Amino acid sequence: MWQERQAELLREEMEAFLAPLSDATGLYNLLKESLNKDIQRLSNESGHSHYWPLLPLIVCEAISGRCEHAIPAAATLQLIKAAAEVFDDIEDADSSESLSTIYGSAVATNVATTLLILAEKGITRLKGKGVEDYIIVYVMDTINSFYTTASVGQHLDLSRIPGIAVSEDAYLETVGMKSASTVECACCTGALLATANQELIDTFVLFGHNLGMAAQIANDVLGITSGSDIMKSRITLPIIYALTQTGGKARNKLESAFGKQPESKPDTVQIRDLLFRSGAIHYATIKMEFYKQQALAILLEAEEAGVNVKRLKLFLE
Repeated sequence: MWQERQAELLREEMEAFLAPLSDATGLYNLLKESLNKDIQRLSNESGHSHYWPLLPLIVCEAISGRCEHAIPAAATLQLIKAAAEVFDDIEDADSSESLSTIYGSAVATNVATTLLILAEKGITRLKGKGVEDYIIVYVMDTINSFYTTASVGQHLDLSRIPGIAVSEDAYLETVGMKSASTVECACCTGALLATANQELIDTFVLFGHNLGMAAQIANDVLGITSGSDIMKSRITLPIIYALTQTGGKARNKLESAFGKQPESKPDTVQIRDLLFRSGAIHYATIKMEFYKQQALAILLEAEEAGVNVKRLKLFLE
């Protein structure tokens, strides 16, 4: 199947990125461990959730009919993503399975830094795929620009006072910078390696924004239904909505569970039920569907322009 072919090519490219460090066994193994989550997603299992690492390739092939020349760029984005997750674990310090918890923040920081260096070095492998120099520079600038935006979003998130809910608009702005920008980057990278049509490239940046927003809100809903965000007192869109729609005892329970210093471990089932009753989950789901419909409308416009969007629609299922 098409995803098996693309996944195998991407796996091989990521291995090639790490190959120069294979003699440095300790560091090499930690780099592999950091990438393991995404490598596992590049399995032969079905399901569109496994396609995210392939997004730049799918966009490139949708526009131009081929994607092999874009594989180094897709691998670069996976290394940057892995580095960002390591840094995120260091900043949050809330995972018992993270590299920083197991090996210490100094080792984790070095692993993340190495991933970034390999990513920058790896993008030059586009030259071997026949990509012209000016496009390689364009790709590098594009990736750095989008991830600069993501870093600003992360800074805004880290600067928030714990336990203090922001407005919905402020939250969505941060999500757009921190999360959606990385999906925009994947789509933009795939598009600019497929076409010189700036209007079409911009179309896929907008598609990536809406897809990224929908994906993040879906994660917000999952964080509540699974209980993980409740246990971590993480304030996301459903919480922000519920705090504006409840009063009395219900609001007191939410403020206690998501306050600066929760009085005790929150009752996950009770809080989850409260969020369902308040309409917060329903509201977040509607918001997610709004962004999905926006993304679908953009794909339909691209389809009219001759782009094969069949595989991209899988991300909206």
